[in-house]
Amino acid sequence: MSLAEQLKLEDETFTFELKFTSVTQTPEGTTVDATGTAGRYGKVWLTYNFTPNPNPENSHLGSFIGIGRAIADDGTQNEGQRRGVYIRDGLKATVYSLDDVTDGLPNFCIEHWDLSLETVTLNFSRIEK
Repeated sequence: MSLAEQLKLEDETFTFELKFTSVTQTPEGTTVDATGTAGRYGKVWLTYNFTPNPNPENSHLGSFIGIGRAIADDGTQNEGQRRGVYIRDGLKATVYSLDDVTDGLPNFCIEHWDLSLETVTLNFSRIEK
């Protein structure tokens, strides 16, 4: 069985956009905070802690850990622990994330980052149990 056949996603997908609210540089990497509205999750706040690949030849690659918190209109709160990798091409990047969400619905997410516009477009689906 191929790897693609083993990663089973639900048919329903969600797309939403975030705007950067802050970017902090450290010797270890970059922290980005972003916010937006995400369908069933409502208002979301995400923090990403990016670490570049230690090989200077691969400075366009790296990993991240992060956290997302959300509050829906009905007051429901959720949190997601996020981990993944990124590939940067100039001022554009693609981020691949696996999310452990407190609603019990793990997500797989592909994000498209535009560093010049300071926006993130997230496309995600639940992982089938």
